[in-house]
Order: sequence, then structure tokens, then C-alpha cells
Amino acid sequence: MKKIKILPKVNIKKLANKASKTLAKVYKKIETKPRKLKKIKKQIKTKSQIKFFQKLREEKEKQKNKEKLIKLQAIKERNLEKKRIKDEELKLRNKELRLKEDELKLKLAEQKLKEQAEQRLQDQEQRRKDEERRLRKEAQRIRDEEKRAREAAEQRLRDEQQRIRDEHQRRRDEEQRKRDEDEKRKLEAEQRIQDEQRRLKDEAERKELEAEKKIEDEQKRLRVEDERKKSEAEELRLREWEKKFDEDRKKKEEEEFLKEEELKQKEEERRQRLLSEEKNPNKIN
Repeated sequence: MKKIKILPKVNIKKLANKASKTLAKVYKKIETKPRKLKKIKKQIKTKSQIKFFQKLREEKEKQKNKEKLIKLQAIKERNLEKKRIKDEELKLRNKELRLKEDELKLKLAEQKLKEQAEQRLQDQEQRRKDEERRLRKEAQRIRDEEKRAREAAEQRLRDEQQRIRDEHQRRRDEEQRKRDEDEKRKLEAEQRIQDEQRRLKDEAERKELEAEKKIEDEQKRLRVEDERKKSEAEELRLREWEKKFDEDRKKKEEEEFLKEEELKQKEEERRQRLLSEEKNPNKIN
């Protein structure tokens, strides 16, 4: 249901604008009048002037009171208009709630009738299904009894056939077991021969590998000894080069130190000469 919007009878915005314009005019008069009064006070005050000023003050007071009344009236009308709008909105909401409540009651009644009709149909359908289920169970029971009798006869026949097959299989298994034992003994004898041959071959290969390993180890030892000697010679050469490098570096450092000392001495002599010249300027002339 659409919500009806209540429009106010009095245009509050226009009324407020009008009141603000009136107040602005009054404030402007108040600001300008004192200046005029000050000028008038400077002139000679007569009785007519006093009456005029008195009347002016009274009009000013009346104007202020009138503005206050206008403002209060505008506020009162605005509050009354707001209250009227709220009352109208409240009435509409109450009306909407009553309509929704009636609609809900109608829906609940329809739902209840629908549920009752559906329940009756479900009960009838359930009774029909129960009867069909009972008939199916009875038919299934008869079929199961016939099946059990047929399966029992077939099982007895299969058991007898299986017993005959098992007896034949037992005889074949016994013959196969004997053949397997003979084959196993033969294979074990061949395996022992092969294992002995492999052992002798592995022993010969092991001895050959040990001999080769000894030769390689000796060669490796000789190579390591040669490398050690080369490394010692290289290390000795490096130590000699480092010793020579240190000697050269120390020699250069001593030379640089002597040069620095010489420069310092020359600088000190030059400074002393400048100081003596500053003390005796006549010598410069």
C-alpha cells in the first residue's frame, strides 16, 4: 500500500523568509536611527522635539513587540503544522496496520483451509499406499518362499558338483605338488653350482681390483708428494717476495718521512722569516 504524503496548508518556508526580511529592515532602522538622534541631540531641544523622540521610541518598542509576536506566531504555526502532519501520518500508519492485520487474518484462514484439504488428500493417499504396500509384501513373501525352495534345490546340486570338482582338483594338486618338488630339487642343485661359480669369479675379480687399487694408491701418493714439494717451493718463493716487498715498502716510507720532515722544516723556516719581517717592517723597505 502506497504511503500518502500530507502537504502543509501554510508555506512555512515563505513565512520564515518574510519574517527574516522584516527583521532585517527593523535592524537596519535601528542601526541608522541612533546616528540621526545623535545629530538632533546636538541641536537645541524643544518640547516638540522631545515629543517626537518620545513617539519615536514608542514606535520602536511597538515595532520590536510586533516582530516578536510575528516570530512567535510563525513558530507556533510551524509547530502546529508539524503536529498536524504527525497526527495525519499516525492515523495513516494505524489505518495501514489495521489493513495489514485484516489481510494477515485472511491469509491465515486461507492457509488453514488449504492445509486441511491437503491433509485429507494426504491421509487418503497414505491409506492407498499402505494397502498397496501390504499387497506387495504378501506377493513378495510368496515369491521369496518359492525362491528359497528353488535356491535350496539348486544349492544342493551345486554342492555335489563342487564336491566332485574339489576331489578332481585335490588329485591334480597332489600330482602338481610332486612335480614341483622334483623341479625345486633340480633348481636348487643348479643354483648351488651357479652360486659356487659366481663366488669363485667374484673372488678372482676382488683380488684383481685390490691389486689395481694398490697401484692407484701408490701413484696417488707419488702425485701428492710431488704437489707437496711444488707447494713448499711456491710458498718459499712467496715468502721471499713478501720479505723483499716489505723491505721496499719500509724504504719508501722512510724516504717519504724524511721528505715530510724536510718540508716541515722549510715551512717552519719560512714562517719564522715572515714573523721576523712583520716585527721589523723597516727591513722590508
